[in-house]
Amino acid sequence: MTRNPYRSEDNTVISFSGGRTSGFMLYKVLEAYKFKLPENIKVLFANTGKEMPETLDFVKRCSDEWGVEIVWLERRSRRATEEEKNKFVYTTMVVDYKSASRNGAPFLELIATRGYAPNPVARFCTVDLKVRAISEYVKNVCGWEGRYTGLIGIRADEMRRASKMHGTVESNQERYLPLYLEGITKDDICKFWEESSFDLQLPNNRGTTDWGNCDLCFLKGLTKKLSIIRERPDLADWWIKAEEALSHDVGKGAFFRNDHPSYKSMKVIATDQQSLDFFGDDETIPCFCGD
Repeated sequence: MTRNPYRSEDNTVISFSGGRTSGFMLYKVLEAYKFKLPENIKVLFANTGKEMPETLDFVKRCSDEWGVEIVWLERRSRRATEEEKNKFVYTTMVVDYKSASRNGAPFLELIATRGYAPNPVARFCTVDLKVRAISEYVKNVCGWEGRYTGLIGIRADEMRRASKMHGTVESNQERYLPLYLEGITKDDICKFWEESSFDLQLPNNRGTTDWGNCDLCFLKGLTKKLSIIRERPDLADWWIKAEEALSHDVGKGAFFRNDHPSYKSMKVIATDQQSLDFFGDDETIPCFCGD
């Protein structure tokens, strides 16, 4: 008998990013269990505070429509006092739709604690705000010791991401990619949400949500970021303040990327430049945060 890839006998976390692909994966797991998950499966959403409001609405809607408990997490951080042994102090908190940060507080605290901005080489934001938030929750709240399975919503048409993640282990989480194994593609995801009674209220660009995850994530392509800023210039302000807060202390470490303009410059370019075609279509770097 062939194993159903959406069922698991192990302690398992469904890592819900708040995007269409991970939403589809959650539905398939629920369907496999007739919409009643066993105790060994938890659905977790780790909030960075920089997701779009529509993403938070979508997470809540999935929970309400499908009758599934989704645990909302935030990992807060600060520098240790002289009396504390560790250099940094981290606390994973359970929040909910109403109390979840919408001003980027978890992300900004992490940058201030580390003293420099994450970048394409040191992507500590994903690890600290998502992976470790989940691992600390399952250990301290669920009481899971040792390795557990993490279901990640990566499709069969995301070979680059899948090859780097399937079967790997980080912070005791062994990653398992059921959509990749089942041959699920963008077309399958789009068809599912077209037929659904609700959907993520962010633009669907041929199966990709450009506005998904952190709104102006530094790993997104330059043209993609400029296009978002052109439509919503106010979104750049948080990123500008984050870079400016560090600029006097750490020099180049104040910037999220040295191969792209600063967010302050991007805001000027996006609002002044008539055409963005000049910048080409550089590729978004996979952040592994989700969709």
